[in-house]
Amino acid sequence: MENNLAEQSSSSKSKPILGKKRKGVADVDLEKQQTRLERLRQKLAAVPQLPGVYIHKAPDGKILYVGKAKNLQSRLRSYFTGLERHSPKTRALVAKIEDFDIIVVDNENESLLLENNLIKHNKPPYNILLRDDKTYPYLKINLQEPWPRLLKTRRRKNDGALYFGPYTNGGQLHNLLSVINRFFPLVKCPPSIFNTVERPCNYYSIKQCLGPCKLAVERRDYLKIAEAVVAILRGRTLDVVRELKKEMADSAAKLMYEKAAGLRDQVRALEGLGEQQSVTFAPGMDVDVIGSYWHSDLACFHVAIVRDGKLVSGENIVLKIGIDDVEGAESACEKENANRERVIVTFLCQYYSRREIPPAVCIPCADKIVPAQRFDAVKLFLNDTSASRVSQGLESVSLKAVYENADKAIKELLGVKCHKELKESFYSLCNLCDENARNRFQEDLQMDEKSRTMVVGLQTFLQLEKLPVWIECFDISTFQGAETVASQVVFKDGKPSKSDYRKYIVKDVVGQDDFASLREVMRRRFKEERRTEIPDLLLIDGGEPQVREVGRMLKSLGLDPVAFVGIAKSRTARDFTSSAVSASSERLVVPIRDESGELLPDKEPRTFLLRPGSAEFRLVTQLRDEAHRFAITFHRKRRDKSSTRSILTSIKGLGPKRRKKLLETFASVADIAAASAAEIAKAAGISLALGQEIKEILSRPSRA
Repeated sequence: MENNLAEQSSSSKSKPILGKKRKGVADVDLEKQQTRLERLRQKLAAVPQLPGVYIHKAPDGKILYVGKAKNLQSRLRSYFTGLERHSPKTRALVAKIEDFDIIVVDNENESLLLENNLIKHNKPPYNILLRDDKTYPYLKINLQEPWPRLLKTRRRKNDGALYFGPYTNGGQLHNLLSVINRFFPLVKCPPSIFNTVERPCNYYSIKQCLGPCKLAVERRDYLKIAEAVVAILRGRTLDVVRELKKEMADSAAKLMYEKAAGLRDQVRALEGLGEQQSVTFAPGMDVDVIGSYWHSDLACFHVAIVRDGKLVSGENIVLKIGIDDVEGAESACEKENANRERVIVTFLCQYYSRREIPPAVCIPCADKIVPAQRFDAVKLFLNDTSASRVSQGLESVSLKAVYENADKAIKELLGVKCHKELKESFYSLCNLCDENARNRFQEDLQMDEKSRTMVVGLQTFLQLEKLPVWIECFDISTFQGAETVASQVVFKDGKPSKSDYRKYIVKDVVGQDDFASLREVMRRRFKEERRTEIPDLLLIDGGEPQVREVGRMLKSLGLDPVAFVGIAKSRTARDFTSSAVSASSERLVVPIRDESGELLPDKEPRTFLLRPGSAEFRLVTQLRDEAHRFAITFHRKRRDKSSTRSILTSIKGLGPKRRKKLLETFASVADIAAASAAEIAKAAGISLALGQEIKEILSRPSRA
């Protein structure tokens, strides 16, 4: 069997595996493109020659790109004329523009503010967007609460709380929380617990909480502790230590030795935390130093955060550079500098729109790239952002200065009379930031090279006309026909694009029917409003039957040109006379097409073996495994919810309100089963006998 498959693979190398496009398609597409560009040029004639923001849109109305311009008509004309001079990125954008909108503003600062807001809200795919930001944790404390708590969160909200971070160094965050939790006894429990507990929890016993849930605690004294924690998070450890030492001396003078000993431990912990910092500057100096490294497609930044004269944190940021947005640049050098200026300004606006704004920011050597008036516009924008955040109840510090080079920063921040070693330390920090940015670029480059190798390997293996940059993989998950779901996993440039993942609940299929489920999912994926969103390759988790079914569905939708294959799991065989188990290779199942590229789903598909360890093998198995993981996780979640509803519903005497109380009090059915009968009865407001019955039902072996 395997030899036959291998022969098929070698004999088919003379022609593309997935066939050719239909004749005449290119001519029709060219005519449509010319008509579209002519219509856009006619609309361009009515655009005013004023500053503002423009918005490019796709055929389905989605926003592709948001840009700003001093002269809207001139800038927009550059998109739709001289196409041969555009960069590949700009040509790719222009090919998708169906329409554009404009918003006229009074000045450059307004255009900067509006552009940033539109980018944050719509996240256009062709704009510069910060990556690796949403998963980093923040520390949150709300001083408006009766008993403020310090919480770790990954989402920043406009809820009146103070947010610190995001923290990119997990070890550093862990050490910081350890010190705070050990020596600053803030409440750990949510306010809802206060009405149900009968005594303080274990945190009170180990002196990590004052126990205001049941004990008489002065809120004024508690808020002092919370404010000290806020000062620590802002890097003001020296101020906190000074206050704690003063309070410790007062307590000792009043013979309150136990309180004085606790304050002494806090002082030692904070002094130890300060000693962990490797670089020290002038006390009271607050500045962010930003180093950079540039490449044609990526801009890498390293932000060193200095608070109260200490280097407290560092963060790497990678920007995928969008299209060239250059006005009035002639030479290649001018275009490069103009593009870098755009990236720096965009980075500053996006980065500090969600972070604490320090009194000063230093970007060494930026004076050679960004004009002074542009930095003035950035300063105005960030101060406007800071003011709006304060009006929403979010703490922030107004920006005082943006320093374009280290010399100017040293003169203003450190003072002209500072000693030589301090200046050298600051210069070293600037160089260190550039070095960190370069190292991050090298890491990303290696990852991108591996991903590109896999994508090119799959293109070569399948002999695709187009590089499969955008791949979608589908998998069906069910259990005896119940809670059938499907997953859609998307890889772009050989890496997961999790924002494009989709889940499908199969609605029209009764019982277990994988083929009908697959038909429904394909029909919904390529519904009318998404008909133009065609991936470079579809991957179906399944063999010949599934490939035939998808082929019939795509043909009925008029989507013959869509490239797709199935991935079939390796086959195992066992001889009853031996304990040895033999396994075949993973296989790709490819549909048959005629010379024009039209699908022939009724013909038996071809099968090709994947060589274990090859680039194409790694990519398709990653896709298949990720789709399976995503589908099975979703299926189990729905099945568990269904099981929970059915079990609790079947218990006599447990109505909807009491079921709701149980599920609000306990995180899961397993937690309910682990609780005592008395706890269940108290949470739901039921009798002890019914609580015992619920516990017995949920603890039965069949629930395991």
